[in-house]
Amino acid sequence: MNALFVVGEAGAPPARISHRPPSAQGWLELLASGLTFDMSGLAPGEAASLPFDQPHFHGFEVVPELELLKGIELVPGGHIAGGGTMPPVLRTLAGLSAALALQLPVSAVAWHSAGTVMAPAYFARMVMNWLSGGVFPALGLAALVQAEDGSIASQGLAAFCGQEFQLEPRRDEHRTDTVKLALRVADHIVRRGPLTVPGPIEGTGLFAEPSQVGKLVWIWRQS
Repeated sequence: MNALFVVGEAGAPPARISHRPPSAQGWLELLASGLTFDMSGLAPGEAASLPFDQPHFHGFEVVPELELLKGIELVPGGHIAGGGTMPPVLRTLAGLSAALALQLPVSAVAWHSAGTVMAPAYFARMVMNWLSGGVFPALGLAALVQAEDGSIASQGLAAFCGQEFQLEPRRDEHRTDTVKLALRVADHIVRRGPLTVPGPIEGTGLFAEPSQVGKLVWIWRQS
């Protein structure tokens, strides 16, 4: 049976097994870039379960039947779990996950906070591009969800920057063009950090206004 590689909240770093408990416990501790991560769901232990019912799929020619897959979970180790949303931890987790997804017989990679399930090659490619200085992969490590009014809302972006956003479209705008703008907004917020005051987003023609309540940022056209 192939594995569903389930990833926690968050170039590939070298890693090694730093703790190997009795195999019946079904988990290992991995050390990468000085950080430890727990991999659980290993045989003969109980498999990990997918934590969401309606995932967003990316990169598949044929979407796998998730209920037929065995789940393996990778999360920050106990002593760094409280800092699981810190950028170095998330970047190391993503890079380690990408390397393992290519080296193990993996059928799919899930990212908890975004509710996404991805083909291993798609996941590895987008993560390596991001870690090499490319744009933040908002269609994978986050999700973009269209509301009934046509607006695009991020899902899972707060794991990386503490904020989600909602982008209002133009009335005559094609959804593809709205999504392209949303991708730029996601990359901007992850690179620059949370938006704390209203103002334009440079080079986009967009205006951002952080909500006074919660972690939502409203985005709309300046004109």
